[in-house]
Amino acid sequence: MNMTTKTMSVYDKLAEALNVELTDDYRSGAMDLEIGTWNTADGYEVHVITSDARNLEWEYDVYYYEPDFNTVIDRIKDVSYPDDKAVIFLADFDQYLPEYEVQDYLDELKDENEDE
Repeated sequence: MNMTTKTMSVYDKLAEALNVELTDDYRSGAMDLEIGTWNTADGYEVHVITSDARNLEWEYDVYYYEPDFNTVIDRIKDVSYPDDKAVIFLADFDQYLPEYEVQDYLDELKDENEDE
């Protein structure tokens, strides 16, 4: 995991659970998913979750309102595969993956695995 701002064990656990690398370093190279905000020409801010920043799917990748936690997790899971670690860029971890929601999600995964 590559975090430029601080070490976050809850994010390490999430990355391991989803088989991804989470980073806030835009220079980290090829990214499989980018999650952040963009500014429009007329001064509005939109939220973007995309696999290809040069070829946005406007109906699927652009959000006028901040996407909820489940939407973000679902989009991350869409690009995570068991045999290949996807690189996920998050412009702001606290905004898109609040620690308390990540912990709740990890607890749910643990409970599901224990029930099996």
